[in-house]
Amino acid sequence: MIGLDSSTVIDFFKGDISLKNTLEKIDDPLVLNIVSYLEIMNGINPSNMPHKKEEIFYDNFFDSFLVFELNRKNSKKSSEILWQLKKMGKVIGLSDCAIAGIYLSNGVNKILTKNKRHFANIKGLEVLSY
Repeated sequence: MIGLDSSTVIDFFKGDISLKNTLEKIDDPLVLNIVSYLEIMNGINPSNMPHKKEEIFYDNFFDSFLVFELNRKNSKKSSEILWQLKKMGKVIGLSDCAIAGIYLSNGVNKILTKNKRHFANIKGLEVLSY
């Protein structure tokens, strides 16, 4: 399985050609996480009509995939990641730690992202980029 990062989902919506070419070469099943949904929804103003269309797109998109939820087990894994990165002086955002923790806790050891540096130092997570 390959987990998609929030940036990847947004780029899919935008029709990113580089992402499209990368996805055509992938045979592994793709999965999502609820933190990416939260990040994306936080960027959508529900009273803005063009944003309403985006909201519908993302709802349908997330409904089409296995979506891993946030729970205590993967929250602990996210915390471990955060503290490992702090020790290395490679701090990333809490959302990225949560995304990595969710995927790793569910046996997903690959992530597809445009933001390779956000996940590059996370032990056990292979970062695929486009």
